[in-house]
Amino acid sequence: MIQIEEHYPLARLTTFGIGGIARKYAAPQSAESLIDVLTLAKSENAPVFILGAGSNTLINDEGFEGYVIHPAMKSVEWKEHADGSVLVTIDAGASFDDVVCESCRRNLGGIESLSGIPGSAGGSLVQNIGAYGQEISESFVRARAIRLDNLEICDLSREDMGFSYRHTSLKTASPSHVIVSVTLRLQPYDVDAASERCIAHGFKQIALRRPQTAMALRELVIETRRSKAMCYDPADYNTHGVGSFFVNPTVSNEDAQRLNAASAIRYQKSIPCYPTDDGRMKLSAAWLIEKAGFNKGYCYKGVSLSEKHCLAIVNRQNATAADIIEFANGIASYVYMAFRIELQPEVVYLAQNSVAPLPIHPRDAEVTGTPLRPNSHLYQ
Repeated sequence: MIQIEEHYPLARLTTFGIGGIARKYAAPQSAESLIDVLTLAKSENAPVFILGAGSNTLINDEGFEGYVIHPAMKSVEWKEHADGSVLVTIDAGASFDDVVCESCRRNLGGIESLSGIPGSAGGSLVQNIGAYGQEISESFVRARAIRLDNLEICDLSREDMGFSYRHTSLKTASPSHVIVSVTLRLQPYDVDAASERCIAHGFKQIALRRPQTAMALRELVIETRRSKAMCYDPADYNTHGVGSFFVNPTVSNEDAQRLNAASAIRYQKSIPCYPTDDGRMKLSAAWLIEKAGFNKGYCYKGVSLSEKHCLAIVNRQNATAADIIEFANGIASYVYMAFRIELQPEVVYLAQNSVAPLPIHPRDAEVTGTPLRPNSHLYQ
């Protein structure tokens, strides 16, 4: 019988260390137990939230008026094929970075650039995590899932997942399925392809230390992430967030040229930008934040930008969800006023009854104002 806990504190389950109380909480260790909890929640007409590792989630201060389900299935199965490829099937609750580490130990390519990104396998898939030109979707084969309308197990294809940049069809307020496991196809590591991809997507360090193995690339990625405080450390508040808070925005080629021309005049520098697969240009949200006047370590109330990376918003000292939202709104507002670009949060926001859009409205700041003030002369 699955154990259901009442009035469960959620802050302990997130890297932000923020969040109210769940009315009910369960950590099922099998697909059957997960179905049992979902059945119970359905009989009570109660809202459900599936929580992975809590590394990309901001939970509101009032808590959640339903069931928070924390999948605890963690098995991993590896199958080698004659062509050198390997199929790895990962339970939703398993640590995705542990799988990345083992794949690199086997000198397999496909997810090596995702090293050091915290999160469960299920959450990593739903978020379509990515780094340095590589996304989990590229290695995706299929997912086992539970349909929420009839609570039956089924397979999801690539088309079902609807992959796009840091998004899937399941990353919604009302997802249609809950992930049970994910299967990826990995190939033998290709040093030339990996190096070219990383360099093309801004990972310049690789040009000096061309990694000859997947593990060597993993070590370089983790070294870089740690230098930016992007690897969670309980003792370092610079990591007490969700990594990149905002998605790197994409714009048309024409807008990128316009912004680049303006940047050349204002800052005597080009805007860091990279082409996307759909013919647009991806800009650096961190660069936009810094040029809007907010340096690393900028602090307001108990919230700050990381001292190592200004794209990371962190809980510096006893911050609340409301503090994080006010801070994020202020940062996004100044970026909008400086560049007319509206930053989109990457973080998942859990309101009292469902996942909801993070309540930030940067366009309103020109009328209503914001209590944040840039700490740099760069904002003009």
